[in-house]
Amino acid sequence: IGVVFIVCVVGGVMVFQSTYAKSTTNQSHTNSSNYHSSNYPENEHGQTYGSAEEATSVEMLPDLIHAGSVNGIKGYLLKKDYLGEPGDVPLYNVYGKTIIGSFHIGAKNMNYPKNKNGKTYGSSADATSPETEPELISAIGVDGTAGYVLKKALDGELPKSPEEAITIQNSRSPGGRDIPLYDVDGETVIGVFHVGGK
Repeated sequence: IGVVFIVCVVGGVMVFQSTYAKSTTNQSHTNSSNYHSSNYPENEHGQTYGSAEEATSVEMLPDLIHAGSVNGIKGYLLKKDYLGEPGDVPLYNVYGKTIIGSFHIGAKNMNYPKNKNGKTYGSSADATSPETEPELISAIGVDGTAGYVLKKALDGELPKSPEEAITIQNSRSPGGRDIPLYDVDGETVIGVFHVGGK
């Protein structure tokens, strides 16, 4: 099943490259790698790091891919481990040298279908980590309607610091919040999904 994921990613890369070739016929390929490094911050060893979500293709993935935290320290996977075979792989700190734990790469099928607008959709249960969830996550609305919620709406505002996390936590309504429930196109609102609360 891991092979299916790799085949899927390679297909995505080919689509990206053909689009890239059409839109920038007079630019050399080196410009795309410059864009790669400027899209993500670099550590002191010159490795890019960040979330896999921001990447539009395999080439655009950072060298170190965020995969969670251990004791408050952000953990990153090496790109080769992230794209490799299922199993346990080392989790590094942002410098890519010190192992702070391990991460399990699941063998689930990552071949999410895409809607007419190019957004991936499906169940978050099929994802191996939060970074690999589809853009539209299947959900059941408050009235029982089956639809999809935007991953970014479900995740909410992501804090940039521990202080900001506390501020966001304190400003949340104890009853939770409502977000739109969409049809598979990700545009047509068909209901309401309730997040959080008791």
